[in-house]
Amino acid sequence: MNSTTSPAGEGSRRGMLILIVSMILLFCWYLISDRFTPYTSQARVQAFVVPVAAEVSGQIQKVYVRDNQQVASGDPLFELNPEAYDIALARARSDYESVLSSVKANGEGVAAAKAGYQATVAAYENAAKDAERQERLYREDPGTISVRRLEIAQATRETARSQMAAAAADVRRATEAAGLTGDDNSQLLSARAAVHKAELDRRNTRVLARSRGLVTDLRTDIGEFVGAGAPVMTLVAINDVWISADMTENNLGHVKAGDKVAILLDSMPGHVYTGEVRSIGYGVNTSSAQPAGALPTVDNNRDWLRQAQRFPVKIAFTQDDHPPVQSLRVGGQADVMVYASDSGILNFFGRIYIRLMSLFSYFY
Repeated sequence: MNSTTSPAGEGSRRGMLILIVSMILLFCWYLISDRFTPYTSQARVQAFVVPVAAEVSGQIQKVYVRDNQQVASGDPLFELNPEAYDIALARARSDYESVLSSVKANGEGVAAAKAGYQATVAAYENAAKDAERQERLYREDPGTISVRRLEIAQATRETARSQMAAAAADVRRATEAAGLTGDDNSQLLSARAAVHKAELDRRNTRVLARSRGLVTDLRTDIGEFVGAGAPVMTLVAINDVWISADMTENNLGHVKAGDKVAILLDSMPGHVYTGEVRSIGYGVNTSSAQPAGALPTVDNNRDWLRQAQRFPVKIAFTQDDHPPVQSLRVGGQADVMVYASDSGILNFFGRIYIRLMSLFSYFY
């Protein structure tokens, strides 16, 4: 008895075959694209976040900015009451003038001590010559001069020698007290450094932006006393914004610096931006250190498949397709796809996929 296949059964088998082949093709495409056009939704907008604080303490006198205001390098942010630092600067300058006068006086003292020493040297030389003459006359003819006169001449010579030694000691003391001469004098250097420190503190009462950025988290107002180093606002450096994408290890096999990247920002749905890989992280911290005397903590993995380790990949926007600064928020989420090969087919399907994701981003 011959059995015939009905058209409905033949169509069912054909549909099942098409479904199986499609699933196999999709699975192969997933494996290949995961290596050559890797995609991740674990990406966030990053930038340098700088806490802004004064280097000196004082009461806030003026606030020049408001939240979400863009500032350029050198723009004033806030200012402290400078009165106390004006007084300190005036005192430092007065001390410097006093030290300068003291150094000059010490220099004159050294000159006077040296002049006194030269006078004692001359007196000693005269006394020595007179004593030698008296001694020579006494040796040649003891009756020429009296012994008393000879002893007086010898005593005068010894007194002159002692006075010369004392004058030399005075010169040494005056020189040590005066220190080095000119700009190398230690007292003068210390006083000048105090003036520079007072001038620096006075300038630091006016806090300026160190780079171009966006002011956020403003937490102060006029009249508040702030301590040195206490942040009062945050400056987001918008001149250098990048994407930090966490990709699995098997995604990174063909990824290298300079590869083109498609970027989808949650804050800008429907638009795909272009960028390039800046760098690839070469290490992550996988364990927390245990304190001494504690037992190690073991994490039990009950999954059938081990979770893949992820590494950070830094991605920079291209200059000709940079999103508006107002649309970028540090910590904002993003989707990225890296074109790690020159395969036109894979890149074509990758562009279709990221474009579809950009449309879906309107709904989530």
